Amino acid sequence: MITFYDIACVSVSLVTRLLGNIEVRGLENLPRTGAVIIAPNHLHLTDPPILGAFLPRKIYYMAKQEAWDHPFLGLLSRWFEAFPVRRGEADRSAYRRALQVLSEGKALGIFPEGHRSPTGYLQPARPGAILLAQRSGAPIVPVGMWGIREILSWPGVLQRRTLHIVVGEPYHPPPCRREELPILAHDLMVRIAALLPPEHRFPPAPVGSGSRPEASPP
Repeated sequence: MITFYDIACVSVSLVTRLLGNIEVRGLENLPRTGAVIIAPNHLHLTDPPILGAFLPRKIYYMAKQEAWDHPFLGLLSRWFEAFPVRRGEADRSAYRRALQVLSEGKALGIFPEGHRSPTGYLQPARPGAILLAQRSGAPIVPVGMWGIREILSWPGVLQRRTLHIVVGEPYHPPPCRREELPILAHDLMVRIAALLPPEHRFPPAPVGSGSRPEASPP
């Protein structure tokens, strides 16, 4: 049965292809079946539907409560069968819903940064994706994407710029103590950074603070 999700994904794909070029690499890294956590960087409001349009899995997103309460964004979230999560607190209801999605062998979409980057650089990760992977046993698939801002900006909309999506290799974060979660969360961001061009990796280190970590997995 064709669902609204299917129609929306086809529509997003057609509109995006009309506005710019599309480059998708690494699709062989995304498991076609079974539970998986898709963890992309977050640059634009359209990231969730674009990933849904160009990745070969139906993605169930955790959407921030603020978007869920917005008249338009909330409607869009419901159309794409997302579910709300309250940021900045332990939202047990959202956590249980995410585990249910994974227990059913589906693809869960979660933006580790928790919000769109205002600068274009990667932001520090929250530990949600790590906790869900450890609890469910599902692998995390890091995804790097960039270019949609340029496509939708002026005069980029007239220049057919390119949207890039790069799918990284799946991995299982190891068990750890709670105080070690920030280390594993940062490791996820390093894996995402390895998929991005330098201008979208980590922000420059302040003078005298030492160098930023390398943008490649250990």
